[in-house]
Amino acid sequence: MTVVAVIPTFEPTRELVESVESVLRQADSVIVVDDGSPSLASDPHGVVRTVLDDCAAAGATVLESGSNQGIAHALNQGVREALSRGADAVLTLDQDTWLDSDYVQRAVDHLELAKSLGLPDVMASPAFINDDVAPFWFAVEGLTLAFEPLQSGLVITRSLFEKIGLFDESLFIDCVETEFYLRARARGGHALIVPGNRIRHRLGRAATWTPPRPLRWLLRGRGAGAAIEFTEDAPFRHYYIARNRSVLYRRYARTEPLWCAVSIAKDVIARGRAMLIGTERLSRVYLSCAGLRAAATGETGRIPDRTLGRARGLTASSPQSEVEKPRVTERCEDVERPLPELVSIVISALNCVDVIDVQLEALAAQTYERPFEVIIADNGSTDGLRDHVEQHPLRERLRMRWVDASAVGGISYARNVGVDAADGEFLAFCDGDDRVYPDWLTELTAVATRHSAVGGGLETESLNPPEVQSWRTMLPADEPYFLRGFLQVHPTCNVGVWRDAYEQVGGFDVEYVNAAEDSDLLLRIQLSGGTIGLAPKALVAYRLRDTFSGMWQQSVTCGVGTAQLYSDYRNYGMPRWPWYVTLDMFLYILIRNPLLPTAITRVPTGKWLFTAGNFLGRIKGSIKYRCYYG
Repeated sequence: MTVVAVIPTFEPTRELVESVESVLRQADSVIVVDDGSPSLASDPHGVVRTVLDDCAAAGATVLESGSNQGIAHALNQGVREALSRGADAVLTLDQDTWLDSDYVQRAVDHLELAKSLGLPDVMASPAFINDDVAPFWFAVEGLTLAFEPLQSGLVITRSLFEKIGLFDESLFIDCVETEFYLRARARGGHALIVPGNRIRHRLGRAATWTPPRPLRWLLRGRGAGAAIEFTEDAPFRHYYIARNRSVLYRRYARTEPLWCAVSIAKDVIARGRAMLIGTERLSRVYLSCAGLRAAATGETGRIPDRTLGRARGLTASSPQSEVEKPRVTERCEDVERPLPELVSIVISALNCVDVIDVQLEALAAQTYERPFEVIIADNGSTDGLRDHVEQHPLRERLRMRWVDASAVGGISYARNVGVDAADGEFLAFCDGDDRVYPDWLTELTAVATRHSAVGGGLETESLNPPEVQSWRTMLPADEPYFLRGFLQVHPTCNVGVWRDAYEQVGGFDVEYVNAAEDSDLLLRIQLSGGTIGLAPKALVAYRLRDTFSGMWQQSVTCGVGTAQLYSDYRNYGMPRWPWYVTLDMFLYILIRNPLLPTAITRVPTGKWLFTAGNFLGRIKGSIKYRCYYG
């Protein structure tokens, strides 16, 4: 049996090339159909063009739609090409799908078995999706039937296409395979589960909701922890799902009542949860209602621009009448670069002569085999730092230079001065009171070859006593930092940035004096089309503030900085904190007050101070920048 794979794409990344190479080892040929990726027009020689060219070089046929006409159109374009080549079956995939090495052969064997049992017009679907059992229900001729299978991983026979036609292009995206599945059932076709077949495929994006503290206690005894993890679709998908499912309910209510009932229940849970506790909730509610209205009026095709515009207006805090801000360019990967010829490590310093040797010795022990230099940007030290650096025994080995950055107070100014004095095309930032691990620079630059900037992992165990560690919780090294409901950020105590990306956005903003300057820089890089990578093995031992006054001062400053970020980026879609999170923090501060007995509070004083200081900082920042952050 000849099997041809069809992969529709939109703004594909390097993982598409790897997927094509994997599928080519199983299928007779692969057809990639790009559904009008905007990058092909805006950046003709960019990453998307490179990816598609590499797919062609690997042996795939690449077709380009020229404009975004929806996944059904792209699938049909590929299916027509596959059938014209004499395919007996078509394997439909998504650009991020991974198959077991014997996936196609298992599917072919199952199709042959079905044909021998008098079932020629069928499609085969996997038994496991991301290690979860795929939905199934009844059986026919002893073969298990799939319940509403995913498009990704379907192996559809030629005879089924000839019997019922291709995918419904009026649906554009979402429920395309569901409509095909229901149409097949109405014409006597079946969707079969192939025992043992597995796919890996991203289903939405990860999200987390932390219930308010009183509700948290109620949920604790019902298997819920402090936070609820779930997946959610992008908000615009609510429009298509609401519209297209409404169309299908009306079309198949009489012949498929069980499917309709189960589908409604699943949607109420999945989409309702996202509208209640997910991100961009108002947009999701509006888009769902707009989708229902579109179904009632018979609208089809792509979501209207006016509907998307109104949804974005609900996400932003300010009215749409304000000056329009640039939209984030959604790109998952930059053009791959070679390792830098020279790395400049910039350390902003202020009165750290008693601890900086730990960092300098760690930099001298780097396993990185290419050249690097160290720039100490002194923001006005009075402890003899300049003499210490200029007479340091590691000065020549580290190509270390001291530069005067005391004209303006603040870490942003100091780092900008350090970069101006640096010669490298890649800039690595760390702090004078921390300690980098031996592989820090090796790991940081390796990941940076695929991104505009990269953040490394942090650990607090090695430089801090256990009591101080309990005051502040840091994310695991392999977990990226995000501004809640917005974009990825990272602490600048462990960040690398390509100089061209740094210069494109104008460096650090000196308006951010001692907090949030790192987030601001990385947000501007992403808004200008760059991407942020994560290098969890590029570890830095992070030194926490070890006094109550130091912890309080840092937390207040962080709170003010976050409110400043919200003031600057609310028009770009950065949401304020939900009211229930603010209430939760207020109750935490009130109930866990260290003036109360420890048996009641059960919270270290330092941790309480950090939470209370951050809360106060957010209030101060909201007043200072004339915006309510929450």
